[in-house]
Amino acid sequence: MHGDMRRTQIITKLIESEHAISANQFAKRFNVSRQIIVGDVALLRAQGHDIIATGKGYLMNRIDANRNIYTLAMQHNHQDTQRELEIFIKHHAQVLDVTVEHPIYGYLTGQLKIQSQEDIDLFMNQNPELLASLTNGIHLHRVAVSEENYADLITELKKHAFLYESN
Repeated sequence: MHGDMRRTQIITKLIESEHAISANQFAKRFNVSRQIIVGDVALLRAQGHDIIATGKGYLMNRIDANRNIYTLAMQHNHQDTQRELEIFIKHHAQVLDVTVEHPIYGYLTGQLKIQSQEDIDLFMNQNPELLASLTNGIHLHRVAVSEENYADLITELKKHAFLYESN
């Protein structure tokens, strides 16, 4: 299959899919190497397609129109990560990404796209080395959440002392 046709099919599959599709899945489907797929995705991004890479694979970047995106400053230890994520999910928030400010490299961002308990379990089972470990647990999350759920989310995050407050 020619590269243009393959890239068209990759975009079509990503648009149709609600779940991430890994480079290995695409490679198997198109009988090419994983690296070819990674290159295809890079070309698609360069053409303006908003494709994000997560630990589970590639997704089209789309946000529910009924949600706003908020950036929240957080601080907690590694052991509280699962609880933090569960609070977001409880309040119907999608955790889009995590960002830390590194003294040498500047801002480092990891795509998460966590929106269910299954996503949390998958993430936690990978036993991740958290970006926040570079910054004494301080990190930013961009979350997509409806206005009506936002206030309750903030209240519960404060109750658990997960929101960062400077001294």
